[in-house]
Amino acid sequence: MHFFAIAHAWVTPIVIWVTAGFIGLCPIGFLALWVWDRRLRPGVAALVGLGLTQWACHETGKLTYRPRPFVALHFTPLFSHAPNNSFPSSLTAFAAVAAVIGVLAWRRVGLVFVVGTVVVGFGCVYVGVHYASDVVVGAALGAVCAAVTWLVAGLPPVAGVLGALERRLPRRRRPGAPPRVAATAAS
Repeated sequence: MHFFAIAHAWVTPIVIWVTAGFIGLCPIGFLALWVWDRRLRPGVAALVGLGLTQWACHETGKLTYRPRPFVALHFTPLFSHAPNNSFPSSLTAFAAVAAVIGVLAWRRVGLVFVVGTVVVGFGCVYVGVHYASDVVVGAALGAVCAAVTWLVAGLPPVAGVLGALERRLPRRRRPGAPPRVAATAAS
C-alpha cells in the first residue's frame, strides 16, 4: 500500500483528513445523539468501553511486540508517529467502541460509526503506521469491550441507577409544544 500512496500523493491528505475528521467528530456525534435521545446507557457504556479498550490494547501489546511497518520496512510514514509497538491498533479499537455502541443504541444512525471505523482502519494502514492485522485485532478488541460494557450497563442494578438519573434530567420540549408551566397549589 505504501507504494500506491507514494505514487498517488494527492490521496494522502484526503485519507488523513477523513480519518482525523471521524476521530474528531465521533465524540461530537455521541454528544449530539445523547442530547437528542437523553439515554445515559450509550454514553456510559462508551466511556467505560473506551477505558476497558485502552487497558485491553495495552495488555495485548505487552504480549506481542511488533515494530511499526515504517520501522520494519525502513520508510518514512505518511503521518508522523512514534516508532513504538504497532500491535494492536488502539485508534481502530476506539473507533470500534463507537461503532458497536452506536449500532446497539441507535441502529441505522450507528452504521455511520461502522463506516468510520473502516475508514480509520484503512487510514492507519495507508499511512504506514499499522499492518492490516493490527487494525483487525484492534477493531475486535474494541468491539468486544463495547459489547461487554453495553451488556453491563443494561443489567438491572446498573440500568436502575441510569434510569433514576435519566428521570432527573431536564426533558426537552417537542417542537411546537407549549412550554411547561409549574403546577401551583390550589388555594
